[in-house]
Amino acid sequence: MLIMALDVVDADGHVVEPLSAWDSLPERFRPVIERDRHGYEHVSVGAQEILAVSLGLLGTPGSVMSDPSIFKPLAEAQAGGSDPVARIIDMDAEGIDIAVLYPSIGLYFWGLEDAAAAAAIATAYNEWMVEYCSASPGRLFGAAMLPMQDPGAAIDELRRIGRAGTFRAAFVRPNPCNGRVLSDPAYEPVWEEAEGLGLAIAIHEGSSVTIPTLGDDRPFNPLVLHTASHPFEQMMACAQLIANGVLERHPSLRVVFLEAGAAWAAFWPQRMDEQVHGFGGFCPDMRLKPSEYFARQCWISADVDEPALAAVVPVIGEKRIVWGSDYPHHDATFPGAVTELRHSLDPLPAPVQERIIGANAKDLYRLP
Repeated sequence: MLIMALDVVDADGHVVEPLSAWDSLPERFRPVIERDRHGYEHVSVGAQEILAVSLGLLGTPGSVMSDPSIFKPLAEAQAGGSDPVARIIDMDAEGIDIAVLYPSIGLYFWGLEDAAAAAAIATAYNEWMVEYCSASPGRLFGAAMLPMQDPGAAIDELRRIGRAGTFRAAFVRPNPCNGRVLSDPAYEPVWEEAEGLGLAIAIHEGSSVTIPTLGDDRPFNPLVLHTASHPFEQMMACAQLIANGVLERHPSLRVVFLEAGAAWAAFWPQRMDEQVHGFGGFCPDMRLKPSEYFARQCWISADVDEPALAAVVPVIGEKRIVWGSDYPHHDATFPGAVTELRHSLDPLPAPVQERIIGANAKDLYRLP
């Protein structure tokens, strides 16, 4: 009964952006979606393709992405991905009180080479997200898109949206963006601005052959890519932010690693600790042990059906774990995400369950 009485906070839900999200853009920057004869929808900006997938299945929980015979267009995706009223109905059915929302198509603009297009698209997306969340203030919150192709434009966008109540985080990908990794010195003013505004930085991967990804030099297989890219890229981003001094220089910056499960975080900071004796001299900006930075500034998102979740908690700490539904993506559990989460948390004491189900996300995102 204690758990039932708490706010349930989905720390990583998704929208599926309709074509109307880009209506305000000049034609040269407006994403174009073209469906081929196999049912794949190709999303392009100008001459650059950023994504090819069945957008309808990407936005339909339980979909099998390997069967073109069941592909469907974006308009037939789960309604709550683009319609906030439908989403609130689904949240109520699941027992979710608050959701923090990330894009679907928008994850792939990270690969854009045109910095001006990236900046314009980020502004359009963030404005659309404000409109989406306005349907239920206090229950729907957004993570803002940053055009990291141009650090100056990213700072401008942070300043524009930073004090808007809609946004409680800004999201980035762990992959390189136009040749820069997240610890690149060019991004220092971005982290400083986010830190000053009190916005969390959310690191969110997405499987892609259009964006540099660890392992993309190996034979391509979608299952292998999707399995490996999320945790491997998150581990690399975590290591770079810590070892290259970003968290040392920005001690109040809050960072969450999303949609890669929680289990990798049980060994990764400790593995980094083990390397300090032999290799710490290569990291002069790192004053603490890696695990201490992680404990001070990092959160990790668990999957609702993660069998090792209860075992991970003593290692990571009960205050550093949130959960994400991934609704309405193809690999989301819907309906039944919260039920599945409670089953995974069942071995833990009730106060620990309370933290993971909602309190930790409130701390991370500074939710009301």
